[in-house]
Amino acid sequence: MGYPRVRFAPSPTGKLHLGSARTALFNWLFARHNKGKMILRLEDTDALRSSKDFERDITDSLTWMGLNWDEGPDIGGPYAPYRQSARLELYRKAAEGLLSDKKAYRCFCTPEELSERKQKTIAQGGTWRYDRKCLHLEEEGEKRLLEEGKPYAIRFLVPPGEITVKDLLRGDIKVDSKEIDDFIIVRSDGRASFHLAVVVDDISMKISHVIRGDDHLTNSFRHVLLFDALGSPVPQFLHHSLMVGVDGAKLSKRHGATSVSDYREAGYLPSALVNYLALLSWSPGDEREIFTLEELTEEFDVRGISASKAVFDIDKLNWLNRRHIQRLSTKEVVQALLPFLKKEGKTELLSLPEEKLEIAVESVRKNMQTLRDALEPLDIYAKPAGYLSPQAKSELEKTENVSEIMEICVSTLSSESSSDSETAQRIISTLRNKAKERGWSAKKVLWPLRLGMTGETIGPDLVYLIMFWGPKGAAERIKKNLGPFVNLDDKEGPRGNSE
Repeated sequence: MGYPRVRFAPSPTGKLHLGSARTALFNWLFARHNKGKMILRLEDTDALRSSKDFERDITDSLTWMGLNWDEGPDIGGPYAPYRQSARLELYRKAAEGLLSDKKAYRCFCTPEELSERKQKTIAQGGTWRYDRKCLHLEEEGEKRLLEEGKPYAIRFLVPPGEITVKDLLRGDIKVDSKEIDDFIIVRSDGRASFHLAVVVDDISMKISHVIRGDDHLTNSFRHVLLFDALGSPVPQFLHHSLMVGVDGAKLSKRHGATSVSDYREAGYLPSALVNYLALLSWSPGDEREIFTLEELTEEFDVRGISASKAVFDIDKLNWLNRRHIQRLSTKEVVQALLPFLKKEGKTELLSLPEEKLEIAVESVRKNMQTLRDALEPLDIYAKPAGYLSPQAKSELEKTENVSEIMEICVSTLSSESSSDSETAQRIISTLRNKAKERGWSAKKVLWPLRLGMTGETIGPDLVYLIMFWGPKGAAERIKKNLGPFVNLDDKEGPRGNSE
């Protein structure tokens, strides 16, 4: 076998669905693992529903996932054009060839006539398939209808016999051609059907493998017939299972977000989403679960794909996303967060020096399941000095010896100048010892320290807070945050003002 040529052929009538993205991923991994080519082809003949916005979403989502292509509408290639809307003449010639070879015929039946005959057949207990009425038109009758300008579709003449689809995942699948009626390959408005267009495209682009969802399995019998009729070798098929929700139904909006861009906006990493989609119905043969795209490319083998349903589990995706975040360096997490900070208008955080933003991000990353999980916790670093939340104020009012405690904190902080982790840990250790000397618990000192520095009752680890503001900066924040509330020179405790 030569190097494979595979294609991903989405219709730009909506955002890139997770199921379609998984199909693109399997094609991409197969091509890259086997040193083949990945072709992007747009099935854009549905002019009413197709849009440039959807097309952009598809290409942007694929690029974000790291799935590049070797030929496509944006970069061209030896078998251009890569848009079905620009390939109509190819479909017309193929249909004319099938007509000339008596492998297809014109059908002048109107939708109303077809519906009437279908209802009659069903009423009599039969199973409706096109009754080939127009196949038996005499030449004179067909000529007369053409001269009258009556619209017609073109139907493929299904030959007798057994049809076999050879599938890499499911083996040989056979059906008697009696189960398939003479399907339309050109509609009455002159547009090629999906069946004709996709086969002509696959032939002209020399596609060697067709990897797609098993909802196309029944279409493949028709496609095998068309490949044979057009005198072309049949590609190797692989029909993977569809993605379903936990209820077993096809994944849809009622299960939650379904497009790649939805998950991108929700703060998922491309590496985690790719990792998760790959593991739906595919296994490397061991218990390993965490993969980069490069590792997937190395490991991917179609023999590891299962025909069982792919159940989308958001909890598993969240677990993988957390793991992928943990694998990034702090600098990489910062870079991934920047678009979200910009979109949310967090100018105070964006204006921070790089090293300060890294400290802030490092302090919240262990609790991040998605990138968006960092946004609210990071706000604590944007609070101006002089801020004290009602909750923090209430806690301080309940704290005995608060002025003495804060004096200890301020004097200990002020005695240090370095902002590194070692210094921050030493400060906390010193405060623990001073609390112990007074017969206090460590919390009695460290809890007010947090309240004083941040003005909040929750926040990151104290080490990061001291590193971010620096010991002397933290001392100044305590003075400004608690100045109107605690007299640091007054040993009698907090003032009684309630506002």
